[in-house]
Amino acid sequence: MKKLLLLLCLCLGLGSLLAMPSAKSIFYADSYMLRAQGVEANYWNPAKLSKDGRTDVWLPLVNFAIYAANTSLDLETYNFFVSRDTLFAADKIRLLDKVDGRLRFDSGGSLSIFGITMDNVAISASAKYFLKGALAEDYLKILLYGNTEDTYKFMESDTNFSALAYSDVTYGMGGLTLPFIPESIPAIKAGFAASLLTGIHSINTQEYNGYIINDSDDGMSVLQEIKLRRGIGGVGLKGMLGVYSEITPELEAGITLDNIAGFIRWSLKSQLDSYHFSADSVFVANIDEDFYLQETESRNIKPFTTTLPPELRLAALYKHKYAAVSADWVHGFKETASTSAIGTLSLGASFLPYKAVGLSWGISLPNSHKPLKVSYGIEFKTRFSDFGLAVQSYDSVFPGYKSKGVSLGLFMSSGY
Repeated sequence: MKKLLLLLCLCLGLGSLLAMPSAKSIFYADSYMLRAQGVEANYWNPAKLSKDGRTDVWLPLVNFAIYAANTSLDLETYNFFVSRDTLFAADKIRLLDKVDGRLRFDSGGSLSIFGITMDNVAISASAKYFLKGALAEDYLKILLYGNTEDTYKFMESDTNFSALAYSDVTYGMGGLTLPFIPESIPAIKAGFAASLLTGIHSINTQEYNGYIINDSDDGMSVLQEIKLRRGIGGVGLKGMLGVYSEITPELEAGITLDNIAGFIRWSLKSQLDSYHFSADSVFVANIDEDFYLQETESRNIKPFTTTLPPELRLAALYKHKYAAVSADWVHGFKETASTSAIGTLSLGASFLPYKAVGLSWGISLPNSHKPLKVSYGIEFKTRFSDFGLAVQSYDSVFPGYKSKGVSLGLFMSSGY
């Protein structure tokens, strides 16, 4: 039983993460808005599309990133519990202390399909998926201790699930100098990107509530109601606007607004899955085959629209001959599978000890929804191509037994 419990928790946390717009952001723990150039700028700040006059080619399938994380369980905790045949009281307390109200999990990935820049114009295509959810601590208490309290109340805020997968074809233009800027102010470059989206799959918790009530006179009453809305096959659009300025030759600052008028309309298949379980006035002595009511229903519904809420990002980048440091602040306008309503601050640093080799490091500070992220990467540069690999650890400075998740990023591009 305990192995099943721990596997459930770990799979929820490490199973499938918030996806990153492109693979190389893993190298800097998401502090990448002003670092992205060429094709990648289509997804970070189209104002920086121009890549020193070079044609930048994004190779298919070799630029990818994937991550999975949770806020509670690390690998060491998992190994500790599965190595024991019996869970003692102290072990159960340790597990529940780790969860602290609810277990949040987050997963996602990004894969390049194609991309090319020509001067200050880029065309690209990629595929992304997002998965996010939470499981109330009371469920774990019931699994560990059984039904011991008088009342358990379950709400959607503590137990929910959402997922989104789509591909995009994106056209961007950048390097446009804003007019009417006084000469005393550094020039401001602007850019825009427009994406045609093809929806693959969507699932979202529409309604969830439940309770377990124990009463010595009236017996036990149980209710669990879940409604999930699904969509398969859809089309949509979204836009991005970005600006940046070289305040000094070493210092840049920028701002972007993503998911402008973003939506996906699900029309190929849309359905609502409902699950209902209830039992009323149940006593152990009177349990028989019909003491509960269980109903499951899936029905087709009218096509619906998934809105992609706007997401704001502020960034600064300081460059030196052999190093660069950056800071990014990102804040979504709503909590969804692909955006977070809790702001996140990320810091990144890159070093160039040799002309052909670059090292990167990044840290994303934790908040109530996401654990700490720390990244390490290495990049190899040649005249015609770049190649790099990065790993990212969650809630641990280094990947290992203390990590509550992991990210992997691989990128390759060529230019001439």
